[in-house]
Amino acid sequence: MKILYLIIILCLSHTSHAQTNQNQFTKYASLTAGRSTHGTGDMKGISQKITYGKYFRKKLVWSISVGASIHDGSFRNSTTQSDGTVLDHSFRYTAGGIQTSVGLGYSFIKTKRNELGLKIDGILRYQSSSYFDQLFIVFDPQTTGIPYPATYIINTSPQKTYAVGVSPELFYNYSIGKSLFLGATANFQADTNGDVLTNLSLSVGKRFN
Repeated sequence: MKILYLIIILCLSHTSHAQTNQNQFTKYASLTAGRSTHGTGDMKGISQKITYGKYFRKKLVWSISVGASIHDGSFRNSTTQSDGTVLDHSFRYTAGGIQTSVGLGYSFIKTKRNELGLKIDGILRYQSSSYFDQLFIVFDPQTTGIPYPATYIINTSPQKTYAVGVSPELFYNYSIGKSLFLGATANFQADTNGDVLTNLSLSVGKRFN
């Protein structure tokens, strides 16, 4: 988040009083990708999306996006053999999803080079997850009959889910040349499946009529 603020401040300092050339363009398309966390942060991963937007007022824009994310983590567990060999018995889990969203945004600042605003998206998400609900590890060779930890998993949540959600997003764009721009976004999203995702991303896009 500090890096995002620094980028915004540095770029705003160059053209804080400039008149906008962005206003001649009413549409844009962009590709966004970056780091992402799932839940309380125990699962880390990446997210990306493709966005099409259209300004219907000078500072108001609606947009539609299609994106995906994947996160993974592990419950660490290992044993050391008599010869010093370390065996990894970790339980590994992954959550991946695709989603589409429709949003409405407002630009607080919109000059020749800089655009800073806030957008609210409504989300429809499909997700598949191997995350467990309960996990028990027992290391008792006399009981289990094996010289390694035994893992017992209880799943009460479905593997595949559909959910609707909402995502507030802070965005900043810096124009390069006539129609290209680079950007940075910070957002989080929550849905009816109880999932919370946090994203810090960079974007590249093009404006057109």
